This record gives sequence, structure tokens and C-alpha cells, in this order.
Amino acid sequence: MRLIYTNFKTTVVLLLLLVMAVDAQGQDIHFSQFYNSPLNINPALTGVFPEDVRISGHYRRQWQSVPVPYLTFSGAYDSRLYHPIAPSGFFGYGVLFNYDRQGIADLQLTQLSLSGSYTQPLNEYNLLTAGVQVGFANRGFATDDLTFANQYNGDVFDPGLPTREDFSNTSRSFFDLGAGLNWLMQLDGGFRLNSGLGVFHLTTPEVNFFDQTKANLPMRFSLYTIGSAPLNARMDMQFRLMYQNQSPFRETLLGTALVYYLNRGRGQELAVQLGTNYRRSHDESDAIIPTFGVRYLMWRAEFSYDINTSKFQEATNGNGGPEISVIYTITKVKPPAAFKACPIF
Repeated sequence: MRLIYTNFKTTVVLLLLLVMAVDAQGQDIHFSQFYNSPLNINPALTGVFPEDVRISGHYRRQWQSVPVPYLTFSGAYDSRLYHPIAPSGFFGYGVLFNYDRQGIADLQLTQLSLSGSYTQPLNEYNLLTAGVQVGFANRGFATDDLTFANQYNGDVFDPGLPTREDFSNTSRSFFDLGAGLNWLMQLDGGFRLNSGLGVFHLTTPEVNFFDQTKANLPMRFSLYTIGSAPLNARMDMQFRLMYQNQSPFRETLLGTALVYYLNRGRGQELAVQLGTNYRRSHDESDAIIPTFGVRYLMWRAEFSYDINTSKFQEATNGNGGPEISVIYTITKVKPPAAFKACPIF
């Protein structure tokens, strides 16, 4: 009987988590390595990088030690486009796919977005970019593994008893819209700094599953600074800071890392990276996040692990979760400028 009571309490807690996730109007996915998922923090970062093409993948697994694990995946492609109508600047375009699943009810988000940007040089060292993002998303949950109080017959749970719950709508699709601005400063010697503001869910789409209640997805504001500065011929320092607010949720994430180049020869580039990030949520300590990365030619891979420092650590024993990102970039061969090979032509 004590075991049954414990299972009943566990079920109630899990249902409360599901209700909170729905009634709180949802929270967007977020990564500890936010700087490796630029299209998720600002559409204006589309196409803003030194190479010509960027392909990235991101995987995060969180809270495996409790019965409500989170799984998040993100994949993106973006590139630049030069066009005669904007001879001094360039356009950027990209596609972003996000998938998130959480809890025993498999509360999930599937999202596909297209983004576009335009970058205008202000002078030799500064560029300003404006970007937009248009997407389609679906939220849903499953009831197969859920149990309810109405299935408790006084002694045990009987899955054959009716739940007396109305789950006629377990999915909701909606269109989405985001925009942003980014300022890029790049100086001689390798110093580079991106700062900007991204705003998501400008139309605050409806995400409620039940007609009796109305819930809109709040706008998310993302304010950030991401930079890199050379320390000497073999070492760079990276620094990053981000503040996000999606009422009533808010988080601040800051970090730094050292990049040591084992080889900087052209076509032989190899470097290792070691750093630490720190996150605060709702003005309370949330996680310390050690990071390790490797760079080889056009590949970049980084691994991080959240060490939980919030009040939830009593349930997680400090175990947050691993996160892995992989980025592959392509630099296209530029054709020589058109010129006359011989004066007679």
C-alpha cells in the first residue's frame, strides 16, 4: 500500500509538471552553448560569419536522473548571398530545425523556420545586420504513459478504468515570426565582437490545447555579446554573455574560454578549447558548465556538461546534462575579378 501511495504521489507530480508546462504558456528551448546556435538567439546572425556556408547540429540531454528527462535537438544551415542591388553589403539566408521532448507525457515541440538578413557595412570595421525569421511549429503531448486518480480503485491502479479526461486535442500548430539587429565589430589583429537583440514570437501565437482556456506564447527577448580576442600567436580568448526574457522566465548566461592553436598553418589548422560557462535563472544560481572543444580545418566540435546548482539539485544530485554541438563551414573559391587579358580586347 505504501508503494501504491508513492506511485500515486509521483503521478500527481508528473501531471502537475505537465499542467505547469501548458498553463505557463511554454518556454523556448535554450542551450548552454548558445553561441554555437546563432539562429536560435537572433535571425540577424544569419550569414554573419567569416566563411561562406555554415552547417550546424546541436544535441542536449537534461535531467536523466529524474523521471522527466529533456531531449533537445537543433540543426541549421545558413549562407551569404551577394547581389548587384546591394553592391556594398550582402544578404544572408538560412533554415533552422528544432525538436524538443520532455517528461513522461512526451510534451514536444517541432519547429521549422526560414530566416533572412541584410548586412550593411558602416565603415571598415563595423557592420550592421537586420534579420527576420518566419516559421511553422507544432506542440503536442501523448497520454499513453499517463495514469490518473480516476483509475485508482481504492486499492491499486487499474489501467482499464476510464480516465474521465477529455484529450480530444493533443496537438497544436502555429505560425511564428521573429526579428533582430546585430552589430559586428572586427578589428585588425583578429578581434571580433557580435552584439545584438533578437525578438521571437512577435505575433504571440496561441498554444493552448484546450478550448476552455486561452494561452499565448510570450515574446522572447535575447540580448547578447559574443567576442574573441587574440592573446598571442597561439592563443585566443573567447567571451560571451546573454540575457533572455520570456515572461515570466528569465536567464543570464556568461562564460569564457581559451583556444590554443596546435597548428595555424593553412590547410593544417588544429586547436583545442577549454572554458567555463555559468547560468543564473530567475536571479538564482542554476548551473556551472565546463566546456571542451576541438577545431580541425573547417570542423568545430564542443562538449559541455551542466552541473546543477539550483534547488533542484536535491533531485538531480547536481547532474544537469550533456550538450554537444558540431559546426562545419565551407569557404568557396572566389573567381578572379573580370579584367581584359590583352589591350586589343
